[in-house]
Amino acid sequence: MAVHDSRSELVAVIDAFYGAVVKLIRPAGFTWESRRVSVRPATEYEKNQLRALERHHRQQLARDEPT
Repeated sequence: MAVHDSRSELVAVIDAFYGAVVKLIRPAGFTWESRRVSVRPATEYEKNQLRALERHHRQQLARDEPT
């Protein structure tokens, strides 16, 4: 589920729940924990941003692969 973390001002995907804490992850693998009350569902605009980041990360990985 795509969410916006108001504490970090970042859009991410929920990776896990630990009671009142959620573990969040960005497309490049950056993870952090935040309180559940600090996250809200991402807007459509924010979801589009996240998809664009995913595409960009995949393109970078493909470019970095040896040929």
